[in-house]
Amino acid sequence: MLVFFIICLFLSIFSCGIVAPAGLFVPIIVTGASYGRLVGILVGERSNLSKGLYAVLGAASLLGGSMRTTVSLCVIMLELTNNLLLLPLIMMVLVVSKSVANVFNANVYDLIMKAKGLPYLETHAEPYMRQLTVGDVVTGPLQMFNGIEKVRNIVFVLRTTAHNGFPVIDEPPRSEAPVLFGIILRDHLITLLKKKAFLPSPVANSYDVVRKFSSDDFAKKGSVERVKIEDIQLTEEEMGMFIDLHPFTNASPYTVVETMSLAKALILFREVGLRHLLVIPKIPGVSNLLISWVLNLYVVIQFL
Repeated sequence: MLVFFIICLFLSIFSCGIVAPAGLFVPIIVTGASYGRLVGILVGERSNLSKGLYAVLGAASLLGGSMRTTVSLCVIMLELTNNLLLLPLIMMVLVVSKSVANVFNANVYDLIMKAKGLPYLETHAEPYMRQLTVGDVVTGPLQMFNGIEKVRNIVFVLRTTAHNGFPVIDEPPRSEAPVLFGIILRDHLITLLKKKAFLPSPVANSYDVVRKFSSDDFAKKGSVERVKIEDIQLTEEEMGMFIDLHPFTNASPYTVVETMSLAKALILFREVGLRHLLVIPKIPGVSNLLISWVLNLYVVIQFL
C-alpha cells in the first residue's frame, strides 16, 4: 500500500504538469484513498473503524486540502458512499484539512494558474479598492487610431505593442476635443491589412470596403493558428494608403468615468466578462470627450 501511494502521488504530480487530459480530481481521490487505507493498516486492531472508512476519509482530506471546497466535496463523498452516518466524520475531516492547508498556500488550481501566468480576477474586490477610483490605476500611454487611419501607423502600432484592442476616435468639426467612436480589435486590424482593404485618400468609402469581407473573416479563430502582423508583407506604396475603420469598429464599448470606484469596476469587468474597459474623464459641461485609457485590473488583459 505504501508503494501504491508513492506511485500514485508522483504520477498525479507528473500528469498535472503535462498537456494531457488526465485531470486532478480522480488522481487525488485515488492518492488520498491509498493514504487513508495505509493509515488504517498502521492503526490495525487499535481502532474499531474499518480500513475502507479510513480510505474514504483519506480521500476527503486530500480533496479538501488541495481544492479548498467543503460543501460540494461533502456531497460528492456522501454520494460515493451512500451512507449518511459518515456525514459528521467527512465534515470534520474537510474542515480540518481546509483550515490547515490555508495556513501554507492557496488551492492547487490557483497555484497552477499562477505558475502558468494565466490572468485571473478574484470574485470579490479587496477592501482597499473601495478607496480608489479607476482614474488612479489607469496606465498609459494609450495607443489609439483615427476613424480613417494611415496603414503605416497601424502597422507600427501593431508591431510595437501587444494590445488586443484600440480606441477609435473622430475629430469633430468646430471642436478641439476628439470624440470616442468605439474600439477595434487587433485581429480585425490584421484581417484588414491581410485583405488590403486600403483607400488611396483619407475619404470614407465604407460601401466598397465592406463588400470585400464576409462574417467568417471576423469570426473567432479558436484553436486555428492566427495570422501575425509579422506575416503580412506590404509595399511602400501600400504603407502610404489609408483604412476606413468605421465599419469594423465596435461603436458601443463599455465605458466608465474616471471617478468610478475601482471595486465597482472590477465587479463589472468580471461579471460581464469584459476584455477592455475604457475610462473617460469626468469634465463638467463637456460630453463625449475622449481622453481614454485601457483599465488595467490586477493583470494585463491585453495579452489575449
